[in-house]
Amino acid sequence: MIISKIKLGISAVVLSAVLSATQVANAFDISVSGFIRQEMAYKYTGEENQLNRYGSKFNGTTPLISGPLAGLPPGVTIGGVPKADRSEDNDWNLFGTKAEVDISMNFNSELSAFVKLRGYYMWDVFDSTPDSGSADGESGKVNHFNVNNHGKEPTYLSLTNNDYMLDVPAMYLDWTKGKYWVRIGQQQIAWGEALFFRVQDVANGLDLRRHVFFDLGAEEYADERMSSPGIRASMAINPTWELEVFAQMFQPSLLPTNNSPFNVIANGFNPNYEEGYDNTQDNINAGVRLSGQFDQLGVQVFAVARHDPNPIFDLLPSGQTSAGGLFGPGFDTQPFVYQDGGYGASSAAEWFYLSQVQGVDGVAVLNNLIDDYPFVNAIVTAGFGMTQDPNGEWLNTIDGGNIFGLNTLGGGDPDGIDANDFLGAFFAAPLAPGFPSTGGIPNSTLTGQINAHYASENVFGFGLNYIFYAEQDTLLDQMVVRFEASMTPDKKFSNNLSSQFIEADEYLISMVIEKYHRFSDSFPATFFIFEWMHRSESDLLGRHLSGIGGDADSRPGGGEQDRGWNGLVFAFQQPSPSLLWRFDLSMLWDDQGGIFVQPSVRYKPNNDWIVETFVNIVDGNQDSVFQPFDYMDDITVRLTYQF
Repeated sequence: MIISKIKLGISAVVLSAVLSATQVANAFDISVSGFIRQEMAYKYTGEENQLNRYGSKFNGTTPLISGPLAGLPPGVTIGGVPKADRSEDNDWNLFGTKAEVDISMNFNSELSAFVKLRGYYMWDVFDSTPDSGSADGESGKVNHFNVNNHGKEPTYLSLTNNDYMLDVPAMYLDWTKGKYWVRIGQQQIAWGEALFFRVQDVANGLDLRRHVFFDLGAEEYADERMSSPGIRASMAINPTWELEVFAQMFQPSLLPTNNSPFNVIANGFNPNYEEGYDNTQDNINAGVRLSGQFDQLGVQVFAVARHDPNPIFDLLPSGQTSAGGLFGPGFDTQPFVYQDGGYGASSAAEWFYLSQVQGVDGVAVLNNLIDDYPFVNAIVTAGFGMTQDPNGEWLNTIDGGNIFGLNTLGGGDPDGIDANDFLGAFFAAPLAPGFPSTGGIPNSTLTGQINAHYASENVFGFGLNYIFYAEQDTLLDQMVVRFEASMTPDKKFSNNLSSQFIEADEYLISMVIEKYHRFSDSFPATFFIFEWMHRSESDLLGRHLSGIGGDADSRPGGGEQDRGWNGLVFAFQQPSPSLLWRFDLSMLWDDQGGIFVQPSVRYKPNNDWIVETFVNIVDGNQDSVFQPFDYMDDITVRLTYQF
């Protein structure tokens, strides 16, 4: 109750303090600035997001059905019911108008306040999956912003609809006196120095609904980092050491919504965030950081107790009582919905393809279904006589070439239990012996609802930075080297939609080298930065490595035990002699063969206008962190008017 009152009243507290301070201030100054910007990201490849039904490569195809459970001899394949083609051809990844207003207030030498108001409108230029229930088959409206947190609002201080969002990223009061500094109110807390990589930057989650993390790289996560009400304070212990603490209300990250251009979850699985947020909404994250300086060497240590803002998922019971007249009591307790002409997978090939795009072991999902849901377990054990292999798995291959290992079909090789045949049988149930000849499952898709959880965890870390001094104008002179490391004991990860999450100690390490160097007297100094990051258990998207690298013919290879994930960043920034132009380049490469390259040009003819253009070049194979975004090559133009 106390926390709820704090949450409801935090804005009023800040504003009341501001008004009170205004009355007693000797000299009150206020300044207002802001901008309005048109942002447009044009797709130059014409590809669509394959995790959306309208971008699926399986649109209009005929799924293949095979396997003993389908009543077919081993290795024999027939065509199923053709999958409806719901393709769309969108030209834009992003087409939106953004406005921000910054209000700065100074009451006296000790007290100041800041408010940032933000609005974003996404223009109706996107065609999504047609509504299967509509008579005219027109494309559906895309929900870009609505997320079921905070009573259908994604943040504490926001108003959203499908097309627009209005929010308050900042509204805080600053008090400074001597060695003390306090900030109270709506705020984001940015720790760490790395570009793209977040090792110490663990206080806040990210809002990825607009352009994921493919905005201008030089801006880091300034626009994506989530805000929430909190208190942050620091004390200068002496001239070289400082102690900082914070306490902040929990605010989950926001993933792109289903059917939106940047969706990262296959359409057939609809995420439910509300229950997970309801379980954590009264939680407060807290952290402490001690930093100091020894000549050229800077040192800091930190500890954060938080709920991880990034969701981990399992499946919810479907509530569906039957599937085309098949099955009976208890069917509603299993997680999948059989939907006629729906958005989910309609064949084993599509199931395993979508699994590998999302970094999921499609075979493990099926094994977890059998373990977690008694109804499914009863079908495969009592109904089909399935037994686990010596490794404890019900299914362990997806090559489609081995006889399905069911006792009722002669036992089979325990090393050849084939998930491809098993899954294909569900799409072809009316063809199987003993099943009714009608029911419509071959024209159905597997869909389901996934449930978000936000796990509690502790993050410990430290950082070092050293400034090299050498002969003036050499590359080593004033070069800054930063090292950051963190460890999260017993961190939880999604486990192929199982209710039993993966738990493992995760280590993150990054090294940053940055420098301003003047290569020519005719040009201002060039800023360049080189970074390396190692993650022991997950990739940059937070997906556990045990699910990475699968395809339609083989299971994921994992890799967390021997290699982890490694990424390299190189970036530079070069202004023109007149400062009229600025040229940037950002590159991120991961050691599994994925690469992201972003060249950009900025033109600022006067104080009022800025024109920016950057190109996102994304390429990723099945092992890469960029595989889900392989479609996303675009050219972005941002036209900004400042006031």
